Amino acid sequence: MNKGDLLTRSECAILKAIAIVMIMTHNFSHLIEGIVPENEFSFTVDRGKELLVHLAHPDYNILLHLLSFFGHYGVPLFLFLSGYGLVMKYERSEHAAPGFFRFVGQHYVKLLKLMFLGFVCYMIIRYSMQVNHTLAMGKVNILAQFAMVINFLSEPWLRIKPGPYWFFGLMLQLYVIYRAVLYAPSDSKARRWVWPVVFILVCWVMQIWGANPHHHRWLGWMRYNFFVAALPFALGLLVARYQVSFTLKRWQWCLGWLAAWAVVLGMNFSFHLWLWAPAMVVVSVVSLAKALPRWTHTPLVWTGGISAMLFVVHPLVRTVLIDHAKDGYIYSLILLYLVVSFVLAIAYKWLLKRIKI
Repeated sequence: MNKGDLLTRSECAILKAIAIVMIMTHNFSHLIEGIVPENEFSFTVDRGKELLVHLAHPDYNILLHLLSFFGHYGVPLFLFLSGYGLVMKYERSEHAAPGFFRFVGQHYVKLLKLMFLGFVCYMIIRYSMQVNHTLAMGKVNILAQFAMVINFLSEPWLRIKPGPYWFFGLMLQLYVIYRAVLYAPSDSKARRWVWPVVFILVCWVMQIWGANPHHHRWLGWMRYNFFVAALPFALGLLVARYQVSFTLKRWQWCLGWLAAWAVVLGMNFSFHLWLWAPAMVVVSVVSLAKALPRWTHTPLVWTGGISAMLFVVHPLVRTVLIDHAKDGYIYSLILLYLVVSFVLAIAYKWLLKRIKI
């Protein structure tokens, strides 16, 4: 990171921490009966209206409604940071990206090492709990999950278990697209902005096409694949390539954070605006990272450092605890879910360091 960059290394870690906590709390709260569902893989205005009703008449579950509705936007944050990080590593340093096959192979192995043990443990948990073994655990789907091509299969929402692991296949797709199309060495000035913009526009148009009632299943499929990632990922590339630094006071960053979230909520009342909401999420959470007092940085940077491990282990903990959500004490249960996930993530990080691949 260089002086004058929009994000420091610590701020990137803080963004990762915020993103993973959003994802973890969303993935638990949105499965609780009576909680407002999100607009993530599909869209309906009624969900935004339902949230407004709860905001106008808040009750004990108001925090769960907010986490359920907005928490999935942690995924676009990770996608933004992935694009940002690739540029900083391969385009703004002395280390050029390796050839296509070596690049993709290295990143596939990195993702597989991260995912493998978590996926095996999840299957053991399912069998030990005698969970109904549906289409999701078939041999083809297990092999496709390890190959990280399961997102391409029909109805991936029925096949991918645990659900959050759809992100691994998505990331591999983005690594392929980045190295084949979006990578811009210093001698490719036009490629620095042209291809990311084309990528965004093509995927935007395809999602509009998928929203046609005759193609509605295609929209869900596209949002399990790179189409949903184009905007935040390409935005990360562009921000890293054309750094713009802002000098604002803390209260101004706080105002930007709140205002951007209000805009995100408004965008959930229009399908066409909803497609662009991830950009405003990035604006909001970057503003929050800039506004946070210094004393919060150390724990958040540490949390960002184990965010990948938290992503792997939290679906396992959720599988064990979610059935208890109907028993009441929801917030205590979520706290237990977070604590156990953090403990397992620390252990998982320790274990991965000792696996030499």
